[in-house]
Amino acid sequence: MINEVNQKQNSQCSEHSKPVDAAQDILNLLNIIRHHWIIIVSFTIVGLMAGLTYSRYSRNLFECTTMLQLDTKSKNAKAIVDIGDLFQQQSPAKAEILLIQSMSVMLPVVEKLHLNYTAKPLGIIDRLLQREGRMDLKLFEPPKPKDDEKIEWITEILSDSTYDLRSPFGGSLVIGKIGETYRVPFADDTVAISVESISAKPGQKFSLTRIPALYAAKNLSLAINAIEKEKNTNIIEISYMDRYPDRAAAVLNAIAETYVRQNVEMRSAEAEKSLEFLEQQLPSIKAKLDSAQQLLTNYRNTVGTVDLGAEAQGTLKRQVELRTMLLASQQDYQEKSRLFKQDHPVMQALLQQQARLKKEIGIEENKTKKLPTTQQDVLKLQQDVEINNELYTSVLNNMQQLRVVRASEIGNVRIVDKAYIDAKPAKPNRKKITLAGFAGGLGFGCILVILLQRIRNRGVGSSTQIEHETGVSVYAKIPKTKINPKLPNVNDKRFILAKEDSEDIAIERIRTLRTTLEFSCLDEGGKVVIVTGITPGAGKSFISLNLAYLFAKQEKRVLFIDADLRKSRLSHIREKGVSDIISKVCHLEDVIINLGEGADFLPNGTHTQNPAEMLSSKAFAELIHECREKYDVVIIDTPPTSLVSDAQAIAKLADFGLLVIEYKKHTMESIQEAIDLISSSKLEKKAIVLNQCVQDDSSYGYGYGYGYGYGYKNRYRSDEKK
Repeated sequence: MINEVNQKQNSQCSEHSKPVDAAQDILNLLNIIRHHWIIIVSFTIVGLMAGLTYSRYSRNLFECTTMLQLDTKSKNAKAIVDIGDLFQQQSPAKAEILLIQSMSVMLPVVEKLHLNYTAKPLGIIDRLLQREGRMDLKLFEPPKPKDDEKIEWITEILSDSTYDLRSPFGGSLVIGKIGETYRVPFADDTVAISVESISAKPGQKFSLTRIPALYAAKNLSLAINAIEKEKNTNIIEISYMDRYPDRAAAVLNAIAETYVRQNVEMRSAEAEKSLEFLEQQLPSIKAKLDSAQQLLTNYRNTVGTVDLGAEAQGTLKRQVELRTMLLASQQDYQEKSRLFKQDHPVMQALLQQQARLKKEIGIEENKTKKLPTTQQDVLKLQQDVEINNELYTSVLNNMQQLRVVRASEIGNVRIVDKAYIDAKPAKPNRKKITLAGFAGGLGFGCILVILLQRIRNRGVGSSTQIEHETGVSVYAKIPKTKINPKLPNVNDKRFILAKEDSEDIAIERIRTLRTTLEFSCLDEGGKVVIVTGITPGAGKSFISLNLAYLFAKQEKRVLFIDADLRKSRLSHIREKGVSDIISKVCHLEDVIINLGEGADFLPNGTHTQNPAEMLSSKAFAELIHECREKYDVVIIDTPPTSLVSDAQAIAKLADFGLLVIEYKKHTMESIQEAIDLISSSKLEKKAIVLNQCVQDDSSYGYGYGYGYGYGYKNRYRSDEKK
C-alpha cells in the first residue's frame, strides 16, 4: 500500500517537474553561487588585481603611419597597345609592398637609425609605475662571446649627460658622455660604445644588446605593416609600432625616403644603361651612313648626274618610311621577346605588322623594276643613304632624350603623407585588460565553485530516479540540519536530537519515517528493523537512534541495538553488550542502558577478534529472538555494507531493512549493489532513506564530536556534519 502511494506521488511530481526543470536548474545554480560568494569574490579580486598589474606592466606602444602613391602611367605613347595589360588584374601595389619590405630597404634604415643597438630599461617597480627612462645608442660593439656564453652588459645613468658602463664581471669600465665614442680594452678584445641621447633619472639601469644588422632588418620587415589603402588605388599605407613615438615616426620616414630614392636611382640606372648602349652603337651607325654616302657619290662621279622622276622620288620616300617602320618593329619584337612567348597576342601582333610592312616593301620594289638600270642603281644607293641617315638621326634623338631623363628622373613613387609623432599610445588598452582580468576572475570563480559542487555532488539525489532504477521505495528524505551547540548533552555520544530539540526539521521527517514504518512493518507483525548504510558518514546511527526514541514516545517498548562490533561510535569502550552476551559473559538485562521514554540501548560490548562469526552465530540469533519477546520494536544499527558483510548476517534475522544513503554521494551502481547484498539474505521488505538532503535555500547539517569509521577519517564535527 505504501509503495503504491509513493509511486503515485512520484509520478504526479514528475509530471509537474518537466516544465520547470530549466528554471529549477538556474535557481540551483544561482543558489550555489550565492552560498559560495566569498570564493567567487576572492577570485574576482585576484583577477582584477592581475589585470591591473598586467596593464601597468605592459609597455606603451605608439603607432605611426605614412602613405605612398604609385604612378603607373607611361610617359611615352606606344605605337602598339600591350594587349596583355588589358587582362592583367593584379595591382602593381602588391609588388611595390614586397619591395618596401625587402632587405635592400630595411638594411639602410637599420644602419641609419642604429636599430640593431638596443638599451632596455631595468627595474620592475619603475616599469609598474610607468617611469622608465630611455637611452638611444649610436654604437655598441661588445666582444664576441666565447662558446655561446651569455654576457649581460649594464649601464647606469649618472646624470643627464653621463653614464657608467659596467663590466659583466663587476666594476666600472668607462664613464662616458653623450655623443662621444669610447673603445675600452676588455678580455683580450675591445668594447666600443657611443650614446646618442639619455632621458632617464640618475640610478636608472639599462641592459645593452647588439644583434647583427641583418637580423634587425628581418625583425623590422616583420614589424612593418604595408597594405594597399583601397583596391586598385595604388595608394600604399605603411604602419609601424614602437615603444617611442619619435622613433616610430623616424623609422617610417626613413623607410619612405629610402624607397623613393632607390626607385629614382633604379629608373635613372635604366636610362643610363640605355644611353651607354646607344653610345656604343652610334659609331657603327655613323660608319654605315658615311659608307652609303660615299658609294652614292662615287656612282654619280662615274655615271654622272641621274635625274629621278616624280614617280621614282615617291617610291624612294615610301620605301624609306616602310623600312624604317620595319626596323623599329623588329627592335620592339626583340625587346618584348624577353617578356612574352611567341604565341602571346603582343608578339603575334608584331609579327603581323612586320608581315604587312614586308608586303608593302615588296610592292614598292616591284615598281622600281620598271625604271631604267641607272635609275634603279641610284635609287638603291640613295635609299641606303636615307635609311642610314634616318637611323642615325633617330639614335641621336634617343640619346638626347635619355640624357634629359637621366637629369630629370623623379621616379614613379611619391610620398603623400609623412609619419607624424602621435603622443597617444595605440597599445595596450588598459581598460580592456583590467575588465578582462575582472571578468576572468569572476568567471573562473564561478566555474570553480560549480565544478567543485558537481564533483562533490556527483551521486544520485533524486528519489524518483532511485525508485525507478532499483524498484525500492524511498520512505523519507531527511534534510541537513544544524544543531545548536548550546543544547544540553550535545557532546554526548548518544545525544538524541529528538529529545533536546523535538521541533527540528530533521526530526519532523524522521517522525514521518516512523509513521511509514508502522504501516509497512509493525502493523503487519514485524518488530526487528535493521538500519544500514553504504559507507561511513551517511548518518544511519543518527537516524536509528532518534527513530528508536520517537517509537518510545508512543509508549512502545523499544530496544536499540548497536551491532557494530568493529568500531562503534555510540558505545563506550568498556561497556558490556552484544559480544559479551554472545560469549555468555552476561545476560541481556545486565547490560541494558535506559535512554529515556521507555527506550533501551544495548551497546556493542567488549572488543572481539571475530565479529562476523559472532553475528552469524546461533547465540546472536537467540539474542534477537529474546529481544522480540521482550520489546515491541527492535532497531539494529549495523556496519556499512560496502566494507564488511555483517549487515547481511543480521538481515536474516530482521523483518524490515532501511538503507540510509547520503544525498548526491553515491552512484546508482553502488546503491543497487547495497540493495542486492541485503536482498541476498532473503530480506523481502526494505526501503531507502535519503539523508542530508539540500533543498532550495535551506542549509542544514548535523553531527557529533566523536570519531567513527572503518579506516576512514572522521567526518563529524561538533557543530555540523559535512
